[in-house]
Amino acid sequence: MNLPAVRRREWSPGRLRGGPQPRGYAVKAVPGGFPQRRATEVPWVSARQMREVQRIAQEEFGLDILQMMENAGRAAATLALAMLGGRGRGQRVIVLAGGGNKGAAGLCAARNLANWGCIVEPVLGEVEEESSFAARRQLQILRQAGISDHFDRDSSQSTLEEHLRYADLVIDALVGYGRPTPRSGIALACAELAVASKRPILALDVPTGIDATTGEVTSPVVPAVTTLALDLPKQGLLIEQARPYVGELFLADLGIPRKVYEHAGIHIGNLYCEGPIVRIRR
Repeated sequence: MNLPAVRRREWSPGRLRGGPQPRGYAVKAVPGGFPQRRATEVPWVSARQMREVQRIAQEEFGLDILQMMENAGRAAATLALAMLGGRGRGQRVIVLAGGGNKGAAGLCAARNLANWGCIVEPVLGEVEEESSFAARRQLQILRQAGISDHFDRDSSQSTLEEHLRYADLVIDALVGYGRPTPRSGIALACAELAVASKRPILALDVPTGIDATTGEVTSPVVPAVTTLALDLPKQGLLIEQARPYVGELFLADLGIPRKVYEHAGIHIGNLYCEGPIVRIRR
């Protein structure tokens, strides 16, 4: 199967095969410097409740999905950089991005990490023409910014497998909270290769293969060392069978007004009073 991946000169298969191999960087699953909350202090939501929050934010308050995914992507890049030591020094990051809104957040994270000195390779787990508006817009920005060229239709599973082998960090942004695992196609191949690579993975919102509401595990489940939940943590992350795949848990503010939560009957208290990224201790 061909995979639409971005090739970068700094990370070509030829360079990896010939001569000394690039030095890897240690990844911290729990980087310091972020405020903490106990799980009992945080409201946990189902996928249905999260959809209602986003509906109210967009339809009644006028928030744009591009705004929310931009905030999500920047938060993901901030946590990823902290996991990589807090400074961009050429660390190699692969972003597995689906064609939905979470994929858009992953592509936004790729742009920020590239700006901050990492070598980033986005892999789109969807036919571009079938991707969401937000994902297509992020792809356009990547190209216009010169961070990526057009997606290489000749890239193969073996190419991605090789690149994953030398990645310092992989970001899982394949599927959103409404669908636990890809059913077929490019995204499924990406998930399977990520599992086989055994590289450190940062999952966005919910790891691929975990049901956001029930915590049910469906193969292929992509195990994360760290998960960054978006806006509010999903109930499935608390379920015992899911916890080994969730790893350490952080939470990111997407800039949704507090009154949106009030309209949805959710009390968030002072969840983000110390900053937009919070570690949740379970």
